[in-house]
Amino acid sequence: MILWGVSMLAVIVLFGFVNQQRHAAMCIESKVSILGDSSMQFIVDEDVYELLQVKGIRIDSVKATTVNLLEIETELLQHPAVQEVDVYYNPMGVLCMDILQRTPVIRIIDTFSESYYIDDKGRYMPLIARFTARVPVATGAITDPYYKLSMSVKDVQENDSLAANSITDDLYVLAMAARRDTFIWAQMEQVVVRPDGDLEMVPNMGPSSILIGDVNDIEEKFKRLRLFYSKGLPLAGWDTYSALNLKYNNQIICTKKTN
Repeated sequence: MILWGVSMLAVIVLFGFVNQQRHAAMCIESKVSILGDSSMQFIVDEDVYELLQVKGIRIDSVKATTVNLLEIETELLQHPAVQEVDVYYNPMGVLCMDILQRTPVIRIIDTFSESYYIDDKGRYMPLIARFTARVPVATGAITDPYYKLSMSVKDVQENDSLAANSITDDLYVLAMAARRDTFIWAQMEQVVVRPDGDLEMVPNMGPSSILIGDVNDIEEKFKRLRLFYSKGLPLAGWDTYSALNLKYNNQIICTKKTN
């Protein structure tokens, strides 16, 4: 019983010592980790430290207990390229800032020359001067105002009247379907929205135009296209056709080049 009491006293003294040390510890080292697609460079370490400096948040040579971790997370989340932030001290006492970047899947250039991205979560995302993502570019008859209204694709899709008159939600569906297919993703360079709302894909090789139509059954349309590229074009010749039409079910309409 005496030994148990002595042991408990030792534990209490130890915790008190650790807490005292932690309270007196200085934040002398920090580390930024940028997570997500490594090809994206929307934000780098220097941007993080500059943002904290501008906001008047000191993390160097100050008591660790004076560093407000939640405040740092809140400020970093204001950066338009940041999806998630986790700020914490690791067991070595290093202040760690783990930042997950947003991942754009398509860039929009609308009728009014406004340009922005849609990310893989279906959120509209502004362009960032530091870096330009290599993703398909959508042009043509795009007049959606939702980017300016701080809405998301999900907001549009959940409203029948908005969805019926929107095209950026269809472009998001198209881009995400292409992204799930490495071959189609590699081929998709540009998407043109025609005045009637049909989507036209401009590929990297083969025919110069591929009419998709709408995004209904888009997975099946891409399956047909992939099969045609692997089986049909090698036999017919890569320069034989000027355009393909996938708009109609279970068929591909080919238009030959005219000399």
